[in-house]
Amino acid sequence: MIGSIRDTFDSVRPSGGGRSTYVALTIAVLIYAAAIFSLPLLQPDEQMAIGLLLLVPGLLIGVYVITRAIFGDRLSGTIVAVACIFVSAGNFRARAYDDKSIDLQVGVKLLALMLLLVTAGVFLGYAFNRLRFGRLFYAWLVFFACLVASALYSVSIPFALMCSISFVVCYIYAVYMTVWLTRTRALEIMIVAALLMCVGSIFVYFAIPSMGRMQAWTGEAGMGDTGRMKGLTGSANAIGMIAAFAIIPAILYYREFSAFGRKAAFLLIPSAIVSLILSGNRSSMIAVAIALWFSFVFRSGTSIKLVLSITAATIGGVVLLGFSDEIFSLLSRSGKADEITSATGRSMIWTVVIELCRQRPLLGYGYTSALQILPLDPRLFHVAAHAHNMYLELLFAGGVVLLGLFAYATFQTFLQVYRLRAVNEGALFVFFLIRGLTEAGPFGGMTGYTSIAFAVTIALLVSKDIDAQRRASVTRPLTATRGAPRLRPSRA
Repeated sequence: MIGSIRDTFDSVRPSGGGRSTYVALTIAVLIYAAAIFSLPLLQPDEQMAIGLLLLVPGLLIGVYVITRAIFGDRLSGTIVAVACIFVSAGNFRARAYDDKSIDLQVGVKLLALMLLLVTAGVFLGYAFNRLRFGRLFYAWLVFFACLVASALYSVSIPFALMCSISFVVCYIYAVYMTVWLTRTRALEIMIVAALLMCVGSIFVYFAIPSMGRMQAWTGEAGMGDTGRMKGLTGSANAIGMIAAFAIIPAILYYREFSAFGRKAAFLLIPSAIVSLILSGNRSSMIAVAIALWFSFVFRSGTSIKLVLSITAATIGGVVLLGFSDEIFSLLSRSGKADEITSATGRSMIWTVVIELCRQRPLLGYGYTSALQILPLDPRLFHVAAHAHNMYLELLFAGGVVLLGLFAYATFQTFLQVYRLRAVNEGALFVFFLIRGLTEAGPFGGMTGYTSIAFAVTIALLVSKDIDAQRRASVTRPLTATRGAPRLRPSRA
């Protein structure tokens, strides 16, 4: 996006990046396809030998693509980004809820995080002195730094440090995607990763119910299948969030996408709607509806649209007051109105969290400490590992200091939304604020799709702010910009 950054990357990366990457991938696909078709004809020992033989070129091709991605090749960067996000979001094995040991899947996720770290570090090393990062970038960077600082007094310091530092990595990597890979491609990456998650989750929901469906405790039947889809993620709310978030850019940015991006968005929307419905994640459903409403109202003709919205909300409120029990019973999964009025049991969790926060109001208990503290409270239950509210989660983790920094960064975000007229980006950010009323994500623990999506939302505005400053600098008199690097026009 920025000319000086592109020049630097162009000077260190090999020429003909996209074409050579396509050739390498085509050769790899042909070799592996031939091997797969020949395997049934071989003996077991021969099959193992073929597998080990194919592992070597596979690793070499992987190293080649990863290296090109680190040094700025857009095609390789896109492939690596989709793969890392998919691996970070996925849960490809079943184990006990309280089993937090490091296995092969956790190891692969850590490798993906290390790859993001290296890419973000290389990008930041080249870009930091060449880009004019605005106040928004530093406001969120200070917030994430405070998140890392709160991990130093957490109940589980190593785990908290890993989670908080990985969030900083996701933030810088998101800026890399929006600045270098371009904003539209960054969103296309999120859509493709969500498409893979949704399609895979629908498959396992019907083909492997023990893996694809949520297991939970009910007072009537004990532990059993709830019918809610969790798919390739760890919970129904996680796949619901992925599906809901991806729907927003697929609709709002459809015209800006490339031909490939439009095809991916076209395939995503129906699969995401099915995943969202099967997950039963009502908070994500409400959040995506409000986000799309925000985009519709604040794009043009805001005054009349607000009047109509307030009128409709008033009528809806009157109807709700008159038939609250019937409506809440209809919306609940159990048919009981108190399921909605208690926010599916969250009101008790919120009461306990607020009471504990009063004991440490300034700095809280440390990042991710809710995972170790809340399940042990006798008033709660074993799986109540989060505050189930993003704002209370931050208050519990870092006290009023961390929550205050989040509020300041949020103010700066909306300030940039207004200044840059970034309605679509504002809608994405509103999605997280609304969903955060009933969910702790993206600040619940290990980083995944939710964390990266949140970081990308901020990075979209950071990238637009960089572009705005660039345009302002090139319109100044020559004497005011003498000696400054020449900047090329950017594309969204």
